Amino acid sequence: MSETQRNPWRGRIMLLTLVHVVGTIGYTSVMTMAPVIRADLDLNATQVGSFMSAFYFALTLGAIPAGALADRLGVALSLSLASLLMAVGAGLFAAISSYVLAVIATFVMGLGYALVNPATAKGVLNWFKPEHRATAMGVKQMGVPMGGLVASGFGAMVVFMPWRWALWSAAAAAMIIGLCWWHLIQRRTIGGGRLGAALRDLQSIMTNRNLMKFNLASVSFNAGQQSFITYLTLFLRDVAGASQPFAALCVGFSQIMGAAGRVFWAFFSDRFAKGRRKGVVVGIMTTAAASMFVFTAANPSWHVAVLAILALLLGGTILAYAALLHTICAEIVDPSLAGSAIGSNLFATSLGGAVGPIIFGLIVDHAGGYMAAWTATGGLVLAGAILVAFGFKEDQSATKN
Repeated sequence: MSETQRNPWRGRIMLLTLVHVVGTIGYTSVMTMAPVIRADLDLNATQVGSFMSAFYFALTLGAIPAGALADRLGVALSLSLASLLMAVGAGLFAAISSYVLAVIATFVMGLGYALVNPATAKGVLNWFKPEHRATAMGVKQMGVPMGGLVASGFGAMVVFMPWRWALWSAAAAAMIIGLCWWHLIQRRTIGGGRLGAALRDLQSIMTNRNLMKFNLASVSFNAGQQSFITYLTLFLRDVAGASQPFAALCVGFSQIMGAAGRVFWAFFSDRFAKGRRKGVVVGIMTTAAASMFVFTAANPSWHVAVLAILALLLGGTILAYAALLHTICAEIVDPSLAGSAIGSNLFATSLGGAVGPIIFGLIVDHAGGYMAAWTATGGLVLAGAILVAFGFKEDQSATKN
């Protein structure tokens, strides 16, 4: 039996998930260990936010080329290259002693991760049936919160071990997964394509007005998501007076909810919503915005259980939508353009991820607190949900093929 005819719910789904895991561990560890890194490198809140911004700026630059590469070069080679870049970036961060080098390291991690989403999504489209597509997308996207859970563990353990060890571990794990994908290249034919054909494909994607509306909303969604991930630990410590281990564990539990939510919402859209994913996305993001508005009232008198519940609720919403976004993007274009479509969406989400945390940090630094930052972020996410609800037309034809 050929490689493409085997049951994809076995080995392939595991490898697709693990590449997300190792990619997420690196940059998320930087955020969960932010208080310790901030003290070690003598940084302010804006500089800490710039690490995530550098990561997402790299994603923004690499997103569209990465989508074209996934369409033209195939899944295995794309993910081998991604793993190598992510390993180099994590290793560089582990070795740095200055702010500038830390920014460069997170930028390199971002370049590697730019290849991950288009290539893994392309794998799902190639190997899974339409009626299982979103569920498979949700399963492989579980790798993101799973990696975040590992990173939160590092954030809690950093009081007992040097923070650099976490980044060295992330680099080693990325190299191992990269070698696994490299092994698969030997068994597959790598597709080709001329530059002119690739440019025509990209033109078709970039002139799709419906897709562009969806991508615009995605900017706001990821700005909210990455602001939440970047500042949750600092917020819980600075505003609620929580301990470093508790704050890191809240990040971890929110990542667990994100992992469960990615599969649940994807399965829900496949089985119960019959492929109608738009309404599910709107509901998720509206709930996330409301939770951020509640965060504006947080103070040291709040019980830690309330803070944990809010973190869990945001984990199950703002951290759980990615699989639906990728599935929607793939379904509203020709299957041969799926990688490019997801690359265009990654460009949009990366743009949001690049500007969201840095703006959040600037608001915190200049407004003297988190209330205005959470208000602005919640409003932005709500605006994206409204755009999807009233400006985006969902294409149901792809789910019936």
